[in-house]
Amino acid sequence: MRKTLYTGIVITTFLFNFASCSTPHLIYSQNIFVGKELFKQKEYEGAKKHFQEASKNQKDSISLTYLAIVSYKMNDIENAERLIKEAEKLNGKNIYYLRTLGYKAIILLNKDKKAGLLALKGYLDYYKHYYPLMTIQEVEKMWMEGTIDMGNLETLMEEQISWYEDEIEQYLSTGTGFYDAISGSDRP
Repeated sequence: MRKTLYTGIVITTFLFNFASCSTPHLIYSQNIFVGKELFKQKEYEGAKKHFQEASKNQKDSISLTYLAIVSYKMNDIENAERLIKEAEKLNGKNIYYLRTLGYKAIILLNKDKKAGLLALKGYLDYYKHYYPLMTIQEVEKMWMEGTIDMGNLETLMEEQISWYEDEIEQYLSTGTGFYDAISGSDRP
């Protein structure tokens, strides 16, 4: 009941804002926001519609990555693979690039273990440069042994990716957080 009420409030807010302003970037941003909220609630059909709408307004790696993840969650591996590869081609290594690399590995591991392990190595190499969580060692161990526990891998990677994105977003919006501490800022 609470989840339904929350979803209703988010969608109502979205529709109200959508009706009052209609620039393509605003529509894109609202669809990404609502899509991410629905995704967090595992409402993949609704999330997919919002990510598709966002992609129509601004085709970029973010909307395509989320579309790929939703396709993966809905067990449409072929479409997920196509979308994640397209997202990677468009990616300008923005803050969501780690998500693109991580889900590329997860998607490919479901289809072709060798290609998936190669993609997982790409994720590990990229993430190591951004002060990773200690759980990176568990992912690295799976990669080195070639024995992948998909459920655990997905949980670990989602935690790593979400932490990274949250910290970067905090730093970009407020100038505080983990990345402020390592940037050498002299702020009191």
